[in-house]
This record gives sequence, structure tokens and C-alpha cells, in this order.
Amino acid sequence: MFEKLRDRLAKARTNPSLAWALLKTRFRVGPAGGAEVADPAHRSISDDGRYTVFCDRAARSTLAFRTFRRHPDYVPILEHVTRELGQSYVDVLRRWTPHVIDRINDFKVNDLVGGPITHEYEGIGRVNPTTLRYVKVATDLETCFNWTATTAVAEVGIGYGGQLLCADRLLSYGTWTLFDLPPVLRLASRYLESHLLQGSYRLTTLNQSQPASYDIVVSNYAFSELPAAVQRAYLRKVLSRAASGYMTMNSGREGTPFGGDHLCLAEVRRQLPDCEVVEEHPCSAPGNYIVLWGHRSRPQWS
Repeated sequence: MFEKLRDRLAKARTNPSLAWALLKTRFRVGPAGGAEVADPAHRSISDDGRYTVFCDRAARSTLAFRTFRRHPDYVPILEHVTRELGQSYVDVLRRWTPHVIDRINDFKVNDLVGGPITHEYEGIGRVNPTTLRYVKVATDLETCFNWTATTAVAEVGIGYGGQLLCADRLLSYGTWTLFDLPPVLRLASRYLESHLLQGSYRLTTLNQSQPASYDIVVSNYAFSELPAAVQRAYLRKVLSRAASGYMTMNSGREGTPFGGDHLCLAEVRRQLPDCEVVEEHPCSAPGNYIVLWGHRSRPQWS
């Protein structure tokens, strides 16, 4: 428990909006919950139990769903990207993928549901900075991989499905498999069913899934925040069976925000021997990096 608290504080140290959200959660009256994750040792370090309980409530309650993306139990996990980091994503998009900036309104659909906090950005109007992160990752995926024959994509740690929704506006794929905990999957289903997708998706937990092959696997920080035992299970059942992958990491090597019970980068490389490491850009926290494998090229900014 001390290690998880330490890691959450480390993550918040460079992010004032996250620090404020964590304070509001810490002193808010109400149950911590976590009934569906019986063993706290299997939780992501970002989850103190409130997150999954709130996901379940937002999936079932119209009132909670309406503004779930600004709730204090949700913001520290998914909606803590600062306005300033959002501007950095805009700058990268403008420089390297202007065709996406020209279509920015196509991606703003991600801000129509859940009541997210938005900011005004010059030349593109109001948009949520987490949405800008998802758009930037989608452009990395477009650059790094061959999408002409991609039929099976997997995502480890899915939030509310925003990465899928933004990627769906840019990329061609068959089925996008979403891996997470049951309450998170329920919320993501409600969210995605509020939109119309070009591709299709399916929901599963790690325990429910049979080992399968994927063309590409994606994870935005989520894999790196899992305890080592869960990481090893994902490596065995999902990651090592994927021809290609893109994972943003905030643990595993010296200088990253999270220490404690996570696989070191050397062990990840042993399981994914053909992977390459590039530095995250823009950098959301000191030491963050991206693990790539099966890619045809690096991101344009690297």
C-alpha cells in the first residue's frame, strides 16, 4: 500500500490538476469500494478502489454517466492531462500531421459524452486535452504500422474507450479487443454505444480471454502501471502473441515516475525481443518512454 501511495504522489508531483484531483478524492466522504477486485495486489497503482466502483456507477446511472469525465474519483485516472500538455500535443500535430489538425472536428466527437473539461486552443477551438492525447497517439499508430491488412487490434487498459473512438476516425481495422476490469468494460460499452464506429469492438477481461494472435496491441500507460504478476500474464496471453505493438510506459527503468512491483524494462525486452524503445514526446512525465515492435517506422517526431 505504501508503494502505491508513493507512486501516486510521484505521478502527481509534476501535474497540478492531478494533485488537486487526488486531494479531492482523498478527503471526499464515501466508500473506497473495490468489491469487484478482491485482491488489491492485482490493481493498477492508479486505482485505490474508488475508480472501479465509480465506473460501475457511471455505467448504470444516467446521472453519473452524464458528467463522469469530471468526477473526482475518475479525473486522477483518465482526465488529468493539463491544458499545457494539451498544447504540446497540438504543436506536435501541427508540425507532423497537419492533415489531422485540418480534421480536428472529427475527433471532437470524443468530447460530446461524459461532460469533460475542455480548453480553448488557438486555431482549433475548445477541446479536451485527453482527447488531444488520444489523437496524437492515433497519428503515431498511423505512422508506425501498416493498417491496410490490420484486422485484429488489442488494447490493454482502455479507460472509457476514447483511444478506440479517436483511432476509429483515422485508421482502418477489423475488430478492436478491449482488455480491462468488468466495471471499466461496462462503462466503455455504454460510452462507445453512444457513438457510431467504422470498425467493431469486443470486450474481455484477461481471465476470460483465450491466448490469441493480434496484428497490433496498444497500451497507454496502463500495462506499465499493473503489478508484475499481471504484467507477466498479459505478456504471455496478449503481448507476446501480437505481431506489432505500441505501449507508452511510466515504469520499468530508472527515472520513470513509478517504482515498486513492476517489471523492469530488461524483462519486458526478454519477452519482446524485437522491441525498440523511443522516448515519449511530448513527455508527460520524466523518464516516460514508448516500447515499439513490429513497426515499419518510428513516429515522425522521433
